[in-house]
Amino acid sequence: MNLFGKISILIWLIIFIAAAIMFDWFGSREIATKVLDSSQTAVEKLSETGDHVQDAIDVVNESTAPVREDIKEKAAE
Repeated sequence: MNLFGKISILIWLIIFIAAAIMFDWFGSREIATKVLDSSQTAVEKLSETGDHVQDAIDVVNESTAPVREDIKEKAAE
């Protein structure tokens, strides 16, 4: 199948999903709500993890700053 055919199928699939949600076919509104809730939870967990990792990186950078300055001074000599 050529690229146009694949893109066409993808567009029709998106249109069908949108229509299913609009008209609540097959209980799709409830499914979409559940998917969005779970994705929101995943985003929140990833944000928390990213914040913790950034805090750890900041602590490491602050604790190694004097050592890096000493190395730079010795290398300049």
